[in-house]
Amino acid sequence: KNKGIIYFHSPQQEQLAILKGIFLLVRLCLNKKKMFVRLKATLFFIAAVVYGVLQTEWYASKGSVCLAKLMQDFNDFADKFEHWQIVVGSILVWVILSKVVCFLWHRNRGFKAIFLDFVFETLRKIPFVKAKVDAEVSKNLAGLEHDLFEKYPGWKANRELPSQGLGDEELHAKLDQLASFGDPDGRHATGKMSGTVYVGGKDFKQYTKLILDAYARFAWANPLHLDVFPGVRQMESEIVRMACTLFGGDADTCGCHTSGGTESILMAMKAYREFHARRGVTRPNIVVPRTAHPAFDKACEYFKIGIRKVDEDPVTRMAIPSKMEFAIDSNTICIVGTCPQYPHGCVDPISELAALAKKYGIGMHVDCCLGSFVVPFIKELGYDFPDFDFRVDGVTSISADTHKFGCAPKGSSVVMYRNSDILKCQYAMYTNWPGGVYGTPAMAGSRSGPLIASTWTAMMHHGYEGYRSNAAFIMSASKRIANAIRDDIEGIELLCEPQGPVVAWTSSSFNVLRLLKPLGKERGWDLNTLQFPSAIHICITMAHSIPGTIDRFLQDLADATAEVMESPDDHLTGQAALYGQSQQIPDRSIIKDLLKGYLVLANEVEARH
Repeated sequence: KNKGIIYFHSPQQEQLAILKGIFLLVRLCLNKKKMFVRLKATLFFIAAVVYGVLQTEWYASKGSVCLAKLMQDFNDFADKFEHWQIVVGSILVWVILSKVVCFLWHRNRGFKAIFLDFVFETLRKIPFVKAKVDAEVSKNLAGLEHDLFEKYPGWKANRELPSQGLGDEELHAKLDQLASFGDPDGRHATGKMSGTVYVGGKDFKQYTKLILDAYARFAWANPLHLDVFPGVRQMESEIVRMACTLFGGDADTCGCHTSGGTESILMAMKAYREFHARRGVTRPNIVVPRTAHPAFDKACEYFKIGIRKVDEDPVTRMAIPSKMEFAIDSNTICIVGTCPQYPHGCVDPISELAALAKKYGIGMHVDCCLGSFVVPFIKELGYDFPDFDFRVDGVTSISADTHKFGCAPKGSSVVMYRNSDILKCQYAMYTNWPGGVYGTPAMAGSRSGPLIASTWTAMMHHGYEGYRSNAAFIMSASKRIANAIRDDIEGIELLCEPQGPVVAWTSSSFNVLRLLKPLGKERGWDLNTLQFPSAIHICITMAHSIPGTIDRFLQDLADATAEVMESPDDHLTGQAALYGQSQQIPDRSIIKDLLKGYLVLANEVEARH
């Protein structure tokens, strides 16, 4: 470290220095970025340690004797076995050790998590434990099945094609019946949804007609066939270019239209994997805050990328750059920040994370899928807001959903890159197929031309000032709710200071999930529940711009909190109890089984029991 020669005045000092050196070497191997530097440093260090030990008085007087005795003891032990047994045993030990090292080293997870996974997986193989867990999972799935299918009264499920096609009137009647289930239109019209449908307000019906007209004009268009639908190609190019400009891009900034935020993130991670494979990275990983969207987990699962999750600050709920840096190594291809993150509504320190990315020569992806067409206007509206887009040196890609605050129909997002070198790594190209040369920009081959047309229409209809006006309302409503929770409603408190459309709160007086019944079931608010820690959030949309909606929400929140505060120690009941208890289960594979079962149920046409 001091780049000089160290003289030891005693064997104890020398031994202590060697131990410190080994400790520093371990940290070097785990955290520094250059693989060849690590390897060379390791070899030189080991050689120096061995040479140093051989030159000590201790080795001359005691070490050589100990080594000779150790070798003699080993030979005496080995004499008991045949030569072939020693060879086979050595091979087995080597194989086992290599498997253990690979298991621990390449999982990109902490030893505690790996150990707990092993313990729970082993326990679930015990017959009576497996039977008990399976019984509990089945019991809970039965309740979920009842809740799912009770929403379809009077509907006869179709298990096969009708022998004769239905007439227009009959089809319209069935479509009306399906649209009425759950009353989504009525719930949206009252402004009681958190997120979900991001458009609304007094011009909602007229705006919907405009979008449907654009959709109908290009109903059969497919941008896979550029020569047949050149208009769709032009609209898609303009969508991407307008988004790049809005997010601080220059002439080199480019991107791609995708089917949603998940695909945008998948494509960005795939592009980084291919981009960094050029420098020899064969076991890539990404570093993300714990609050990053599960789409990053999905990308890593699909593309065989390791994912290293770093805890956020427990007060601000933002990513901690120093902890993120500690997780970076020579195989890291990208780090991630969110603007704003979904659970708590705060913005990660993008500028500091981008500086880390530039320092280590890796990608920096900013997930603006939720913030989309709100965050570019917040600072201009006079709010204190951090820099986050391509104007930040080190930011190399951004994802933003046009189907959220861009007010386009679902199935529309944009992924943007600082330059085409990264974008090209996203493409899928196949040149030797007998059907011809084939290439696609993203996951799908055939894509929806009408979605591109309706997204282009939404962007052109709103324009810069239209989106700015929407952002002004959303930020005003968000700040108003945050101020009321902070200053006026006793019993609940903000989980962190919100910086965008999401406001999250918790309680130190009672289990905050108890608010789900009085707010949701009794007063009709569709809110989002959070875990680790338990909390609730609301995402402000243009549906909340209906006059009186925010007033009604604040009054209902205050009244519901007051009701719960009358008996703050009561236990959770109903679905809130199920959700609350799920957080206490240490074996998360049980929760995965429940999710798998629920997703299977969601594909059933009718209840099985």
